[in-house]
Amino acid sequence: MTANTITGGSRVAGPVVQAHSIHDIHFHPAPEDHWVRPDQLPRPVPLFVDRDTEHRAVADALDQGRVPVLVGAHGVGKTALAARVLRGLHQPGGYLAADLRPVHGDGNRALGVLGGWLRALGAPLVPDRLDQAQGLWRTLTSARRPAVLLAGACDDALVGDLLPAADCPVVVTAPGHLPGLVPHGAVHLDLGPLPSGDAAALLVSLARREPADGEQAALTRLVEACSGLPLAIGLAAAQLQIDPDLSPAHLAASLTGPAPDHRPHHVGNVVHRALDHTYSRLDDTRARAYRALGALPAVPVDSALLAAATDTTVTAAAAHLTALERRHLVTNTGDGPDGPRYRLPGPGHDHAARLGAIVDGDAAPATVLRAVRWWVRTAEAAGTLASARRTLLPPRPATDHPPFTDARHARTWLDAQHALVRPLLDTAARAGHHELVWRGALALWPLVLRHRDYPLWLWLYRLALDAVRTDTGAPPAALREVLNSLAIGLRAVGRHDEALALLHEALTSADNDPHPDAALSRAQHLHDIGATHAAADRPAQARGPLEEALRLRHELGYWRGVALTQLVLAGVHADVGAVRAALVLLRRARTALAGEPLEAMRALAWTGHVLTRAGHPLLAGQVLRVAQADAETLGNALWSARLLEWRALAAEAAGRPGAARRLLRASHAAYTAAASASDIRRLTVHLDRLDSPPGSPTP
Repeated sequence: MTANTITGGSRVAGPVVQAHSIHDIHFHPAPEDHWVRPDQLPRPVPLFVDRDTEHRAVADALDQGRVPVLVGAHGVGKTALAARVLRGLHQPGGYLAADLRPVHGDGNRALGVLGGWLRALGAPLVPDRLDQAQGLWRTLTSARRPAVLLAGACDDALVGDLLPAADCPVVVTAPGHLPGLVPHGAVHLDLGPLPSGDAAALLVSLARREPADGEQAALTRLVEACSGLPLAIGLAAAQLQIDPDLSPAHLAASLTGPAPDHRPHHVGNVVHRALDHTYSRLDDTRARAYRALGALPAVPVDSALLAAATDTTVTAAAAHLTALERRHLVTNTGDGPDGPRYRLPGPGHDHAARLGAIVDGDAAPATVLRAVRWWVRTAEAAGTLASARRTLLPPRPATDHPPFTDARHARTWLDAQHALVRPLLDTAARAGHHELVWRGALALWPLVLRHRDYPLWLWLYRLALDAVRTDTGAPPAALREVLNSLAIGLRAVGRHDEALALLHEALTSADNDPHPDAALSRAQHLHDIGATHAAADRPAQARGPLEEALRLRHELGYWRGVALTQLVLAGVHADVGAVRAALVLLRRARTALAGEPLEAMRALAWTGHVLTRAGHPLLAGQVLRVAQADAETLGNALWSARLLEWRALAAEAAGRPGAARRLLRASHAAYTAAASASDIRRLTVHLDRLDSPPGSPTP
């Protein structure tokens, strides 16, 4: 051969070498994505007075390896002090935090919190079992050493489930003592109100208003009315700063006078009394926005979600949130994909919710319905842009002016909804809005597939399955898509028989559905039945459903689906020794999926793996290195781990045991970070075999 050509019909992806002979070729993988150091602590308080003694006590407890538990009333400043101490430690692993106040829709609260933390520490998968998640949590925290804040804890058992590795500093805040934490090394520190002098200094500093002649006594009465609670002092200072004509004497009188007749439950509650006064000075539109925040679940809210809840414009909602922040009624939790997000501080949410029940009465549920309906419709629009999955449901009109314009922005928006999924859809389920639940779950498919948060995945589609079975108006295609989505999650965590039962139910539904699109649905279920048998190491049972799915998808002209089935079927052929047939399928799949980086990488990876089985380990190693570079560029940690393992197998087949051992150890570490217990066990056995002297019995 004297010339190298690539014909016009060929498609090239990745490095290509064409030559008579090849020597010393090196493919250099792309660098790994840098781990982002998390910082989940509340924003630092700009003004901090006193607490020097308490600060030293917390720091001393941490130095001794203890777990300080700050105990005190709402609004006394427990979380602010805890965050201040932890920030002073300059932990290399960053800062993780969780609000442990009870909320609806939590399911397994510990597993949900650990899932968020594991993702923040770089784990691509979240185990669906608490013990596995805890093991991975302790492993990663031992390596990263983050500081941890557990705020608002009411359950000592929950806190015990969330404790990290022993060398990570942890501070807990709680409304009362948690005796069950004492065996874990807890030391309880009671946090009382600010001394009067420090409280007055804080009030004056926050209000940015020096007391006039004769106002000192009124300031003293105002501080006493706030009971030395920083939250109440902040509310009072906001009123003095915003309303120049409001005197400290008048504000003190309003906080110490009789409680309003229509809200008797606030009597004796100083923070609620301060909230009452601040609320009374809002105009009608701001007051309505405040009550709407109380009607919604206790989640971070941006202007778009509040606009939907209050049936107003995004611009007006943003102005409401800014005004409420100025009055110290909401706190800014940081920027979301569409601007700042806000939430009501601890007692503020209860205060706003009670006001909504009193003032709005039966209208409060409508507020929630508007917000959740907008959120689900927006998620559907985002899911359509962000996913290549072919849905069988008829499209619905998108929301007016969705907060994204392309697939990348749609994925960014979906990623930012992770913390809202459980509270919003659980609220919709409890209110009986079944269609919103199953539509929302199907719309969130790109989110669950991207994050692999299996506890959330299984919770979401089980909730959706209950909803779609209850919704008598749901089309059969909706039931099938929910069954299929739940089955894929079950397959991913190794519950193959449970997954198969759901997939066969979906297949029966498709067989009995006269709608023309039911054939496409039938092909999907056959594909996943075959893929589930393949995942369970049953290649003989996988082949029939996969070949039938391939035939149907060919007939329907669903070429992307054809390529995906070819990928799975190629693995089945390789498992039974039909290497040539596997390579033919993989070549076709790579050509069809060249425009999809993830799927093209999978096809290339399987090609290398099959080449090892076909007796071409050197060529396999080259192909697998390219595939691993692609996986790392995509940030797909699980495939990176798998490709390290497959490269090790190729090296072993090529007679390079040292390289195989090195690659297997790297793969073992990567699987550990990915929380894949079955893979870890398999690699441990393989490493033991490689490390054993020749002729010794297999471990």
